[in-house]
Amino acid sequence: MEHPPRFVASGEPFPEPWDADLAARLVGAYALVGTVFVSASGERVAQYHGRIVSADPSAGIEIACEGRFAGETLVLPPATGWFGPARSGEYRLKTTGEVVVDPDVLSTWRIEDAAGG
Repeated sequence: MEHPPRFVASGEPFPEPWDADLAARLVGAYALVGTVFVSASGERVAQYHGRIVSADPSAGIEIACEGRFAGETLVLPPATGWFGPARSGEYRLKTTGEVVVDPDVLSTWRIEDAAGG
């Protein structure tokens, strides 16, 4: 099983604006996150869900995964604007078949391998 991605802070300011009020509201929210990893060998889609446990402008947004990735941690870049409210209902994950009911927020990421590998 592959592990969720981890944002690694470079020490440089992240280019997206940081909204401290939104970050505070995100902590404790249940998130559903979709990712697309793009490299020279093609695209790989992954989906994660879990509780947001911290949101820091340097360290990023940390999610304690549940379901297939229970016990793992997903760490996303510090970009609060990439999270939006989720509509209530059931979300069936294409990558795992899991059903997530009534998440609080959604986020989608496209991650490109700049090295081309």
